[in-house]
Amino acid sequence: MFLLDDLILAPVKGIMWLAEQVQEEANSQLFDVPAIKARLAEVQELYDEGLISEAQFFKAEEKLLARLNAAQERESDKNRVKG
Repeated sequence: MFLLDDLILAPVKGIMWLAEQVQEEANSQLFDVPAIKARLAEVQELYDEGLISEAQFFKAEEKLLARLNAAQERESDKNRVKG
């Protein structure tokens, strides 16, 4: 009976595993502190060169700083759990 259950549930388990992998990769990219800092520097450079307006700069900076704050909090939470 357990073998039959495993066979029936295998596709569902596979999809769940794949979804977890995709979620982990998305989170690692979304919360990558060095990448966020690099993007902040790029936005600053675009503004300094006059390629984006002040409003565009502040909007992008606000979003990136929010992501950076969330990423740093996430790292801090991970460190507290490990420590």
